[in-house]
Amino acid sequence: MADYYPLIARAIAALDPNAPGESRRALYERARTALIAQLRSVQPPLSESEITRERLSLEEAVRKVESEAAQRAREASRPGGGARAGGGSGDAFRRASARATENNPPASAPPA
Repeated sequence: MADYYPLIARAIAALDPNAPGESRRALYERARTALIAQLRSVQPPLSESEITRERLSLEEAVRKVESEAAQRAREASRPGGGARAGGGSGDAFRRASARATENNPPASAPPA
């Protein structure tokens, strides 16, 4: 099973930080569509349970990225805008995404 988190996190990090949630949702939908197309084109065909397992893995990555986005939004709405000595929460997210990428090389997944 592929780890889609680094792929999704990088794609979201590349979006404008001020972009509305709709931009993230559109990206997730494109990733879902591309994944299903790729999984359905594999020869020999994958079983439905294998396809479901990959879809659930993608959805877990989406949930994790959305949880991080919600946390950043909460931090930004606090007095002081969430800025800390270590930099803004967007910087922390980019650093975490870079570490995830280093620790988990991208799987052969469809581009989002």
